[in-house]
Amino acid sequence: METKPGPSDKITPTELRAAFQALNERLDMLETELASMREGLNAAASQPQAAAAGAGNTIDFMASILLVGMDDNGQPTYKMKGGQYMKFGVRVWPEILPELGIDPGSLKPGPNPVNLHVLALMGEKGPRKVIGLAR
Repeated sequence: METKPGPSDKITPTELRAAFQALNERLDMLETELASMREGLNAAASQPQAAAAGAGNTIDFMASILLVGMDDNGQPTYKMKGGQYMKFGVRVWPEILPELGIDPGSLKPGPNPVNLHVLALMGEKGPRKVIGLAR
């Protein structure tokens, strides 16, 4: 059975105009956002993509932090952070530190400032380890 709208269910012309105005403003905002996204995508598509380094290849970067931590066995761990690897860092094995001119005994736990141009070996999903100084 259908019910007929009562007097309280009716929308006034003023309310209807306000609803259409709000929808029109929202559509304008969406059109502006879409235009901005299109411009960004076009700009990104027009730039040449950097060749990704594959597994077994090497990359170099400027390291600004040597992070010293501890593993589950109480042994020190080392990571170089800098450039595009500032967030997660790249592992450094203890035997490489002397090749980088770093005395492991002089390092304190946590971040240690460095200024080194290092070379890292790439794996399938990113850099695996620092293997020396970049030439």
